[in-house]
Amino acid sequence: MEFKNHYGSVSIITDGPIIIGQFSGNINARLVNDFAVDLKKHISALAGKPWAYISHSSQLLATTPDAERGFTHLFRALQGTNCIATAYMFSSSIVLNQMKRIIAQAQSPIQIMDCLFDDLDSAKAYVLKQLEFAEMAC
Repeated sequence: MEFKNHYGSVSIITDGPIIIGQFSGNINARLVNDFAVDLKKHISALAGKPWAYISHSSQLLATTPDAERGFTHLFRALQGTNCIATAYMFSSSIVLNQMKRIIAQAQSPIQIMDCLFDDLDSAKAYVLKQLEFAEMAC
């Protein structure tokens, strides 16, 4: 599903156990809220199975302060939902710095520089490998 306004857009697709959020333009709080509601539906559809998330944000310019707070709340809400791996794609240093703040404020253990990729194929390969490691550990 895609949500958009005059300034930006967000969409979510599921590829097996991988949920991909695609962001472009400038994201405000309403878009974050719409994204959060739809993301939770995608997570529920996975029925508790391990999953991974990719933020495909190479066209994202920035988020508003309210959107940043919304992402922080979403990060907190998603802890404990069996998300095994995350990967990010940013082309903007502004977005990277905003994401570092969001992760820190959400007290997430994610080390963003370890899961930052230039392209979707590399991001998918990374999260699939992490899902495979998690499956072998069970």
